[in-house]
Amino acid sequence: MIKFNLILRLAVCVILIFLPFGNLDEWLYDQFFKLRGTKKTQSEIVLIRVSDAKIFQLLQQESSTFPPNTLAIEQGNLSLWFRPFYLKMLKQLEPSSPKLLVFTQFYDWVDHPTPFQLPIKNMVFSGTINDENRLIPPSRLTSGDNYGFNNLFPDTDNIIRQSYLFYSYGTSLALAVQKALGTAPINRNLVEPLRIDFRGPAGTYSNYNASDLFNSEPLNSETFKNKIILVGKEGSPSSDFNTPMGKMSRLEIQANIIDTFINHHEIKLLSRSYSLISASISLAISVFIILYYPLTLAWIILVIFCFLIATVELFLFSELQIWIGFSNVIATVMGTHLILLGYKLRRQEESQWLLELEAKNFKELDQFKNNFISLFSHDLKTPIAKIKAITHRLMTENKDLTSDVLESLKGIDRTSGDLSRLISDILKITRLESMSLQASKEVMDLNRLVETSVTDLTFLADQKKIQLKMDLEPLFSIEGDSKLIQEVITNLIENAIKYSNQNSSVTVRTEETKTSVLVSVRDFGIGISKEDLPRVTEKFFRSPSVLEQSQGTGLGLYLANYFVQLHQGTLKIESQKGQGTIVTFSLPIHSK
Repeated sequence: MIKFNLILRLAVCVILIFLPFGNLDEWLYDQFFKLRGTKKTQSEIVLIRVSDAKIFQLLQQESSTFPPNTLAIEQGNLSLWFRPFYLKMLKQLEPSSPKLLVFTQFYDWVDHPTPFQLPIKNMVFSGTINDENRLIPPSRLTSGDNYGFNNLFPDTDNIIRQSYLFYSYGTSLALAVQKALGTAPINRNLVEPLRIDFRGPAGTYSNYNASDLFNSEPLNSETFKNKIILVGKEGSPSSDFNTPMGKMSRLEIQANIIDTFINHHEIKLLSRSYSLISASISLAISVFIILYYPLTLAWIILVIFCFLIATVELFLFSELQIWIGFSNVIATVMGTHLILLGYKLRRQEESQWLLELEAKNFKELDQFKNNFISLFSHDLKTPIAKIKAITHRLMTENKDLTSDVLESLKGIDRTSGDLSRLISDILKITRLESMSLQASKEVMDLNRLVETSVTDLTFLADQKKIQLKMDLEPLFSIEGDSKLIQEVITNLIENAIKYSNQNSSVTVRTEETKTSVLVSVRDFGIGISKEDLPRVTEKFFRSPSVLEQSQGTGLGLYLANYFVQLHQGTLKIESQKGQGTIVTFSLPIHSK
C-alpha cells in the first residue's frame, strides 16, 4: 500500500514537469531584467526628442493649412513633418557628421508636396504597417528603400518583450538601420521574433530635446560626432509602453531594439525541451532529498537548491543573454515537496508508531527481567544465609576441628559473603533501573559513618596486615540517606584494602569547605592505568590487570558514583599505576 501511494504521488510530480507555466515564465523573465539592472549601453546611440506641440505652434505661426484629422496624431505612432523645423535641426547636426540619422516616427502629414534634398544623406525613415497589414512607406520624404516599419508588438499581457524583423512582407526599422550601416548580417532566422535586450530603464540612453539644439550657443560637434542619432516624438507618460524595465517611450524602445540587433546581444530563448530536461533532473534530485533527509533539513536544502537554480539562470541571462524558462523547474521542486510531504509524514508516523510499540515491548521485557532477577535473588538469599549460619555454627561450636577443615569452613564463609554481596548489588541495580530507588533525607554524621565502616572492615585489613588510619575533621551534620552513604564509604575502603599491598596503609580523611563536605580514601596499592581510569565507574567494568588478583562484579564504584550523584554530589578518582589511588566524594552541606 505504501509503495502504491508513493508511485501515485511520483506520477503526479512527473505531470508537473509538463504543465504550462507560460505566465509565470514571463513574470520571472521580467523580474530578471530588474535583478540584472542597467547594462553597459552603446555610447554611439543618442536620442533626440521632438515635441509635436512645438511643431503645432510653428505651423500655426506660419498659417499653414493641414487636415483637421491630423490633430489626433499626438497619440500613437503618427507625427508631423514641418520642413522649416526639421531643416533647421538637420543643419545644426550636419557639422557633427553623425554616422546615421534614424527617424523613429511615421510622418503621416508632410508640409511639402514633393520630395526635397535634405542636408544629411545617411538617414533612415520609418514606415508603418496599417490595420490591413500593409507596409506604408514614409510619403514624400524619401524615394529610396531606406525605411522600415516601426510598429511595436506587445505580448498578450500588454508588455513589450520582443520585436519582429519581418512582418507582412515588410522589413523592420532595425533591418533598415543595419543595411544603412553596412554591418554584417546576423546569422539567424529573420522570421523569428527578436528578443529585446533592454539595457536599462527609461533614460538609460543619452537624450536631448530638439528645441535645445536651436539655442544661440554653438552646438558641441563632439556630442553627435560619429553617432547613431534616433529622432522621435516626445511622448506623454500616458502614451508610454510597458516593458520589463518599466514604462518607456516609443523612441527608447526603438533604441533598445536597434541596439540589440546591430550589436548582436539579443536574448536567446532556448526551446522548451531544455526546460523539461532541467525540470526532470530537478524532480529526481528533489525526490531524493525529500525521501532521504529529515523534513526540516530537506526543506532548507530545497530552498538552497532553488536559489542555486535561480543564480545559475541569472548568470546565463545576464552574462550570456540566454533564457531557459525555469518556472517548470521551480514548480516541480516546490510541488514535489508538497506532494511527497504527506507521504513522508505518514511514513514517519508509522515509524514512530513502530518505535513506540518496540519501546513498549522492551519496557515490558525489561520489567519482566527485573522482576525475575528480583525474585530469583530473594530466593537465593535464604539458602546463602543458611549456609553462612551453619558455617559459623560449625566453627564456633566445634573446638576440635583440624586446621584444614577450619580453613575450608572459612573459605565457605568468605564465598557465601561474596555471593551475598553480589546478590545485594544485583538487587540494587534492579531497583536503580526500575527507578524505584530514592534517597531518604535524614540528619547524618559523616565522621560516625566513617568510624563504623572502619570498625567493620578492620578484620579484613588485619588479614593483609594493612593499617587503617583515620584523619577526621569536625563536620557539620548534613541531610541524606545514611544507609546509601554508608555503603559508599564501605565500598571505597573495601576496594582500597582489596587492591593494596600487604604491610601498607589506607587513610580515610574528612574535611569541610564553605559549601560541601569531603571524604577521601587513599591507598598505596596497584593503582589504575590511564586507559582504565575513565571507565572504572561504568557498570560491570573491571580492569584486565586485576581480574586475576581479586574477584568482584564491577558494580561497586558504579553504585558508589550513582549514590553520590543521588545526593547532588560528585565522585573523583586520582590514580597512578603502581603508586596507589585516591578516591574523593563531596556532598553539599545544603542539599537542594
